[in-house]
Amino acid sequence: MWQTNEMGGGNLNISVQQMSLMPSDDYICIDIRGETAYQHGHIPGAVCWNGNEESLKRFSEYKKLIVYCTYGEKSIVTTEKLIQKGFEAYNLSGGYREWLLHCFKELDAEEVTRYDRQIILPQIGSEGQKKLKSSSVLIVGAGGLGSPAALYLAGAGVGTIGIMDGDTVSVSNLQRQMIHNMETECVNKAESAKLSLQKLNDRIDIRAYPHALTADNAEEIISKYDFIIDAADNFETKFLINDACVLLEKAFCHAGILQFEGQVMTYVPGNNPCYRCVFEEIPESGSIPNCSQAGIIGAVAGIIGSIQALEVVKYLLGAGELLTGKIFVLDGLSMRTRIVRFSSKNESCKVCGNHKTITNIRENADEYMRKACGLT
Repeated sequence: MWQTNEMGGGNLNISVQQMSLMPSDDYICIDIRGETAYQHGHIPGAVCWNGNEESLKRFSEYKKLIVYCTYGEKSIVTTEKLIQKGFEAYNLSGGYREWLLHCFKELDAEEVTRYDRQIILPQIGSEGQKKLKSSSVLIVGAGGLGSPAALYLAGAGVGTIGIMDGDTVSVSNLQRQMIHNMETECVNKAESAKLSLQKLNDRIDIRAYPHALTADNAEEIISKYDFIIDAADNFETKFLINDACVLLEKAFCHAGILQFEGQVMTYVPGNNPCYRCVFEEIPESGSIPNCSQAGIIGAVAGIIGSIQALEVVKYLLGAGELLTGKIFVLDGLSMRTRIVRFSSKNESCKVCGNHKTITNIRENADEYMRKACGLT
């Protein structure tokens, strides 16, 4: 085996540039970040190593070992141990992050720096960031729920974000709709939101739809996106989003807020109950108060809208457990949360049940034109 470490005058570190000048047959990269992080992105040809000394036998004694972790700090200790075992080992200076900055073609240096804190997460990595960049999300409603959802998705680097709202910004919105400000008073909310998102992240595509979602435009617009966020402030639109997504086989996340309470559920095409499975019919006008009647604390909108953004990220990455077949319920006053579970579809559901009656959005347009009270 190699008995000495000679590169750089005894220095344990090797730079990405130095590594790139070495013949690829002369070294093996050793990734010590763990299996999950490795699966979500690694240096090509690298070997994932858990520290098991028995597995050292698979490393050729005639090759140099270049060890890396996320930032090149923890891997120094491993490098020293390998040298003690007789290997010619080097620590990759700056770690995997430094390699991303120099070698990852799909993300430029500015993007790697911008998304650094999430790229290092084992569930995301470079491959996950690529997925976010190539994904598209439509947010219906740029109010209390849509504001935090849009901001966090833009911050996370979702490549294309559509935001739809036919309303204009008023001062009374600013208590909870943080994507807007006093300078955009009387401006269409979708356009106002676009301005804020562009200032936050100019590396993504923001598309404003300065009008309401209707039975006439729902299928055309929703079909263009990978995931839909229901951040609407009325029941008609919520049922329209549900029905269109079910028929188009699109995943979406519903949420509602009122006073100090909020709820979230996610639908993914398959054998999962949809919003209509649970709530069945649009409530009669006036039967449920809206936020202007009953009030809403802005922080609850922030929490629930952020949960919607988290559901989107998990769905796009295929990570974690989604709120499918269940509703997350928050009581902000007591800070109690609970999960209400629904084991299967509602067989009598009008849009996904065994005897569904809604097969065309436009043919069912009258139902979406009622004037019931909203939730956001």
